[in-house]
Amino acid sequence: MPFSCSFPTRHTDTFTDTGFVHAGVLLALTDLAYAAFEEHCGISKPEHVVAVQRETRAVYHAPLPWKEGATIEVTTTSTNERGFEQEFSVSSTTTGTAIATFVHVWAWLDTVSFRGIPLPPDVQYLLQRGTPPS
Repeated sequence: MPFSCSFPTRHTDTFTDTGFVHAGVLLALTDLAYAAFEEHCGISKPEHVVAVQRETRAVYHAPLPWKEGATIEVTTTSTNERGFEQEFSVSSTTTGTAIATFVHVWAWLDTVSFRGIPLPPDVQYLLQRGTPPS
């Protein structure tokens, strides 16, 4: 079962005067969803290690009116020691309408050495499972 979280959206999130949430805001919300997912799964890493996107793909299905809020389902589709891939399905919190699908390929980066950090097997397991350890 995918991890799900919701975020309010505001009138300041819109693209010009359209009344629809800007695509860049939707992308930023996927970062917040990842942070919530990581916490939900009980994943911890040193403060100087961050998850960074190596690649992002996006497909937009419909505009999101700013008053509706965004619900994001996070599913890890693959993991290995070099990183992991996740799908973020964005829908309207109010209507359930599919808004966009983002796929991020992530790696862990050591911000001191600027080198990639291998994902330990237990972290790969938690990412793939998508639930806290029992």
